[in-house]
Formats: sequence, structure tokens, C-alpha cells
Amino acid sequence: MISIVLPVYNGEKFLRESIESILTQTYRDFELVIVNDCSTDDSVKIVNEYMKKDSRIKLINNDKNQKLPNSLNIGFSNCKGDYYTWTSDDNIMLSNALEIMISTLKNKDVDLVFSRCDTIDSKGKVTGKTPIWRDLDDIYYKNIVLASFLYKKEIHEKLNGYDTNKFLVEDYDFWLRAYRSFKFAYIPEVLYKIRYHGNNLGFKRLEDVKLRNIMLLKENLNYISDKDIEDKINKEISNSYFEISNAYYLKINKEKEKKDILKKRIKDNIKKLIRKR
Repeated sequence: MISIVLPVYNGEKFLRESIESILTQTYRDFELVIVNDCSTDDSVKIVNEYMKKDSRIKLINNDKNQKLPNSLNIGFSNCKGDYYTWTSDDNIMLSNALEIMISTLKNKDVDLVFSRCDTIDSKGKVTGKTPIWRDLDDIYYKNIVLASFLYKKEIHEKLNGYDTNKFLVEDYDFWLRAYRSFKFAYIPEVLYKIRYHGNNLGFKRLEDVKLRNIMLLKENLNYISDKDIEDKINKEISNSYFEISNAYYLKINKEKEKKDILKKRIKDNIKKLIRKR
């Protein structure tokens, strides 16, 4: 059986679509464990409606807001399946997602599979696709797993679940730790839709995500012995710092502050050029 955890926090706007995409899966042997993280909207009402229709749905209500990593751990601690996945209250699984992923996982004799995704807007219109990954070692410096995945229960048990200290990057941290000990396989077929609508947690706290991602990449350097991979990680860290700097620069309204920052950047670049000679 596949266990699917769906954490919910004020997700009423897209929650029905998310649940429907799970209940219409061609692979039928699953349970859906919904973890309500103290929603104040109609999320619980919507879940209760679906629970009356399908006995595979279970609802857990957190007494206090636990945030995503702990909500995931709470959900999986109440699961009975041998295979795990989780989804978001604003995203959509394609109807054959579970069937293809569990078949690939078994046929390729691996521990975790993940697939390509469509990106969609608030109205469900496809706006793009995630890249096709040809080298799984790219995971060392980019979160290539993203949102469409399935893995064996033993991964969760060995890693002791998601690290509650890694809020905002709990998924990437989990993939990195799993990749050190378990076998991964990539499915280049689109099996999932990631919705970007401006209210996504990662979108609203983009700078926080980037900073925590930098910290995670720096930690990951301790496990890398390959010089090429190490260089790619350092390049990604450098690019992330630059993106954060640019974002901060664009927020500044005072022209003088902009000029001061620009002058400092020019001086820093000149110093770097001098060092290289």
C-alpha cells in the first residue's frame, strides 16, 4: 500500500483539486492521511466532506501549528503503507502518477523515484516544465526531486523522518540525506503539476528559502570528495548570494543607497580581478 500525506494550512482555495487528483488515481491501493496544521478557513470542512465519501481518508488535527516538517512526521507516524509520498494542498497529481512511480520503483529495483512536473498558474494553466535531469549527482547542488516522488518506508525510518530544524528546505535536506545511502531513479515523464500562485510558502519567503538553501549546501560540502561536484556546489552558493543581493538591491527606494551598493560591488569586482592576475 502507498501512504500519501497531505499537510494543510488554510488551503481551501485549491484543496478540492488536490484531493480529487489523489482519489482519481489509477493505482487504487493507497491511504490518504491529511494533517490539518491549525487552519482557520474551511479546509477541515472540505476534508470532512471527502471523508464521508472515501474510507481511505484519515484526518489528523494538530493542537498547535507545527509547520511543515513536523506535520509531515506526524502524518507518516500514522501511516500503514510500505511506500511513502506527500503532496501539497495546491498541487495536482496526474491520474497515473502512483501507478507509474510504483511500477518504476519495483522494476528498476531502486528505493526512491521522482518525475518531471508541469508548472501551472492559479487558474491551472500550464506555464512550463521542470528540467529533464540526466545526471542524478546534480542533486548535490540543486533540488532536482521537487514535488513528484515515491520512496520506500525504510528511507523514512532510517533518516528519522524530516528534520524539524530545516523548515523551508526540509524536503531538499531529506533527499540529500537519502541519496547518500539509497538508490534513486528518475522518470522523465510529467506526472505532477506544481502550482505557483504568489501565496506559496516558498514564494512568499523566497529569500529565507535561498539563505537556508545556502546553509544546507555548505553542510553538504562535508560529505563531498569529488572536486567537480564541490566546485558546482560552491558556484551554486555564489549564485544564490548574488540573487539575494539583487533582490535586496531592487527593494531599495533611496537612490543614494543604491549608488553606495553599486560602488561597493564595483570595488569588490576590481579587487577580484586584481587577485586573479
